[in-house]
Amino acid sequence: MLDLLYSVIIYPIVIILEFSFVFAQKIFKETGFSIVFISLAVSVLCLPLYMVAEKWQQIEREIIKKLKPKTDKIKNVFKGDEQYMILSAYYKQNHYHPIYSLRSSFGLLIQVPFFIAAYYYISHLDLIKGVSFTFIKDLGAPDELFSIGNFKINILPVAMTFITCISSFIYTKGLLTRDKIQLYGMAAIFLILLYNSPSALVLYWTMNNVFSLIKNLYIRIQYKYKHYFLLGLFSLSFILLAIFCYIKYSYNIKGLRIAQLSVIIAIIPWVFVIFKNKISSLLNIVEYDNNKTFPVFLSSIILIWFLLGLFIPSQLIASSPQEFSFLDKYNSPLYFLYNTSIKAFGMFIFLPVLIYFLFSNKIKYYMSFLLFTFSIGMLINVFLFSGNYGNISLDFIFSSSIYHSNKEILINLLILILPFLIAFFLFKQKNRNFILIPVFLFIFSITSISCLNIIKINNGYKELGKYYVKEQNEIKNVSPIFSLSKTENNIVIIMLDRCISVFIPYIFEESPELNSIYSGFTYYPNTVSFNGFTLISSPAAFGGYEYSPLEINKKDETPLVKKHNEALLLLPHILTENNFNVTVTDPPYANNNWIGDLSIYDNYPNVKSYITDSNYTDIWLSENELNLPSTSEVVKRNMFLYSLFRALPLFFRQPMYTEGNWFAPFSMHSLRLTLNGYAVLDFLPRLTNITENPEKNALIMVNNTTHKNVFLQAFDYKPSLTITNYGTSRFAKENAYHTTAAAIKRLADWFVYLKNENVYNNTKIILFSDHGPEANYVTKLGLEFNPDQFNAFLMVKDFNSSDEIKTDFTFMSNADIPSITLENIVNNPINPFTGNSISTEMKKEPLYINMYRSTHHTPGNDNQFGVNPEKDYYVHDNIFIKENWKRASEK
Repeated sequence: MLDLLYSVIIYPIVIILEFSFVFAQKIFKETGFSIVFISLAVSVLCLPLYMVAEKWQQIEREIIKKLKPKTDKIKNVFKGDEQYMILSAYYKQNHYHPIYSLRSSFGLLIQVPFFIAAYYYISHLDLIKGVSFTFIKDLGAPDELFSIGNFKINILPVAMTFITCISSFIYTKGLLTRDKIQLYGMAAIFLILLYNSPSALVLYWTMNNVFSLIKNLYIRIQYKYKHYFLLGLFSLSFILLAIFCYIKYSYNIKGLRIAQLSVIIAIIPWVFVIFKNKISSLLNIVEYDNNKTFPVFLSSIILIWFLLGLFIPSQLIASSPQEFSFLDKYNSPLYFLYNTSIKAFGMFIFLPVLIYFLFSNKIKYYMSFLLFTFSIGMLINVFLFSGNYGNISLDFIFSSSIYHSNKEILINLLILILPFLIAFFLFKQKNRNFILIPVFLFIFSITSISCLNIIKINNGYKELGKYYVKEQNEIKNVSPIFSLSKTENNIVIIMLDRCISVFIPYIFEESPELNSIYSGFTYYPNTVSFNGFTLISSPAAFGGYEYSPLEINKKDETPLVKKHNEALLLLPHILTENNFNVTVTDPPYANNNWIGDLSIYDNYPNVKSYITDSNYTDIWLSENELNLPSTSEVVKRNMFLYSLFRALPLFFRQPMYTEGNWFAPFSMHSLRLTLNGYAVLDFLPRLTNITENPEKNALIMVNNTTHKNVFLQAFDYKPSLTITNYGTSRFAKENAYHTTAAAIKRLADWFVYLKNENVYNNTKIILFSDHGPEANYVTKLGLEFNPDQFNAFLMVKDFNSSDEIKTDFTFMSNADIPSITLENIVNNPINPFTGNSISTEMKKEPLYINMYRSTHHTPGNDNQFGVNPEKDYYVHDNIFIKENWKRASEK
């Protein structure tokens, strides 16, 4: 119940606080000032509500003042039930009820949800901890400016209360005693509540009271043009903001757009002032009949609610129900749909309806007009301007950048004038009921599609539930799951998903000590991947050339999922037949599932399998005292913002996305997903059991540290909430470089451990990636695709190899890995599923590189990957020479 109340009442206010804080933080880079800014933003946004509250309070005071002589007389003459009955009759005669007295408290009631929201948001804001502001040493703790002996005195709450009392004195001058007692009593309550609270929260509420004092002084001023003075201050503040952004962020398109928007906001009020009469006559309606406008208002907000709370999130979840299943304590992905719909209900139903009934019929008319316009505009943005941002990950990071040219933005804004004109025409008509027909049609359509999505989501969840083993997510401590022998050969194969090969020389240049740690390794920069995404590229890496896209499609009678499983089973099968104990972790898309289905190893008693990704994250966070939200909390938060993002005009989408942080103060959400893999690498020494047993061991691991890119603290590249050192590399400001460096560093720590335990020399180690990054960092060939994405990472250390690390430009592909693994282990290895030889002969001819974009589902049909000779390429010998890439249709 508390979660429900929070989502409906408090969450919309938290969103306002969060947006205001991050906006100020991005511009001014000062946490204390950002706290002041959100206080100002809330005060300005609440001003209309306070004006309504003031009007109601004035009505209540006048009624009480009018009735007071008679009620005092009744109270003096009569007692008990007789007094109650006579007072009730007297109130009834004057069309008054004692419950109406609550109107006098409306101004205070408004503050309660804002106080709760501010308390929740600021108290959970890690950025305030240890940050100073003016005389405040730590915004995350009480100010404790003075002390008497061992007793600390907090000055800020006292100053807050003093300002409140001054504001109350001005406001209640000439009012009844009960009004004065009410305000002074609230001041005392807030002093008690906030005395030992973080200084940031007290600062927020103090500034609220300062703005309230200014408002009360403004109300008391008797000056004809005071409204123009206030409007001038409003415009001046945005002009100054525009100048600030233009000077400080002239190099940044986002800064320039904020400057442009600030100028527009500064000008718009004066347009209404100058053309007030013309606008009034243009929008003049003979009657503001609430019976005609309320149905339009209600149907419009229901349409917005269904669109943002049901349709958009159900479309997202239905695209990959498995990703949203079994997240932390939430099994069904339908919970996240429910959570988003409740938040959308609070934002677009509860809050608008509450505000609607506070105002006059004229304001209600304009609210109906605007919300009808917004609802149609949102439909246009969702369906006509969906944007091409690539795939989106579970932490709501798009694979492509969020960028729109000025031309696209202008076209979008011009088209959005259309719903305004339509609404203007329709609202001019006396009969507005026919407006409801298209609105209801839209509601019916998106609701029907949403219901189909819900069925698809539920079916996907049930299918996953057949094989998902929840116990895999209940690891409580770090204990060994891998074994390596001191006396027998060991094989270690580690796939670093999307590890960026071109960064390796720069990492070793920045940290020269890695050269000795990686002794015996050979780095193969000239390595190609058969596709730019895991689903299509990984089968070849685990199964060899027979499982490259073009070859795998030749067996068109066999389902893709079976061929994919064969590739994952190939090395475990052969190694166990050659007396190796095999451990496998996180097999990618085993049984074509997002979370690898470990049941594919059930028939292999000498193969141990584990899901490690995300299972050690909370332990790592606890040990390193880092406070991050869980994956499910990220989804709960960002899914609503994603819905809002899709419905916004193009101009506002990049600011909403904020480079994948979705208005979070820092990239803590992406950091958790990086940690899901990073924690495993960091714990490798503790996860490894070194034995004297004469048994051969093989470890086949998949790790996602390099897949989720965030900035880390250089030079060790360790996770931190605040980054103060980005390193000295050419790519220091590329978060993908940071995660690649982190993986290389943590593996180096493990290699030092293996050397100390005397198992490094007798261990063959193969490090590789399934593909490269979607962004282009180094290789500039002038091709229509990004070559870096098809440049796989590959480093190999053979048994008893201890020479200095070297670089070899031999043409390689990640399909060479099975042959490299089995070299000197098995003579003339044979694929146990097809009977064909496992070799590297195929790369003597140009290799077919599939450009198909796919990450989370099987493309094409059930038996074949999608190929397109008009877009796919052949490559040979050297992937860094443009002429070596030939379009498949031209070969």
